[in-house]
Amino acid sequence: MKSWHRISTVLIFNCLVSAAVQAQAVSKPEVRQNALSTAEALLQIKQPSVPVDSIDPFNSIGYSQAMGLARPSVTEGPRAGPRTDRDILNAIGAQLKPSGNFIIGGQQTLIFGQKRVKAGMPMTINFEGTEYTIEITAIDRTSFTLRLNREELTRPIK
Repeated sequence: MKSWHRISTVLIFNCLVSAAVQAQAVSKPEVRQNALSTAEALLQIKQPSVPVDSIDPFNSIGYSQAMGLARPSVTEGPRAGPRTDRDILNAIGAQLKPSGNFIIGGQQTLIFGQKRVKAGMPMTINFEGTEYTIEITAIDRTSFTLRLNREELTRPIK
C-alpha cells in the first residue's frame, strides 16, 4: 500500500513540475501577435508584375505568334483522313454503357437495353453511318473487353 502511495505522489509531483515548465514556455500575447502578423503577410497571394505585352512562355499559341508561325485553328473539326480501328473502337467504347450485368449459367452477361450479351458474342453497331461488328471478348465483374478486328479495349462497367 505504501509503495502505491509513493508512486502516486511522485507522479503528481512530476505532472506539476511539467505543467510549470510548460507555463513558462508560452509566449506573451504581443510576441504571438507579431508572429501571426508576419505569417499572414507571408501567406498573402501577390500577383506577379509582368508587363502587358510580354509573352507567356507556357502558352504555345503565344509562342507561335512570337516566332511568326501560323496560329493553329481551334475550330477545326475531326481530323481528316482514314480513322484507325483503335480510334473507331475508342469512340464506340465511349458510347457503350451497359445498363447492368449478371451471371446466367455460370457466365457473366452484360445488358444493353433489352439485349443480353455474353463473352464471345458479336454485336453489330451502326457508328457514323457505317456498321461495325464488335466482339465482346471478356466480361469481368467490373469491366468488359471489346474487340474490333485486331484492336482491343477494356471499359469499366458503371
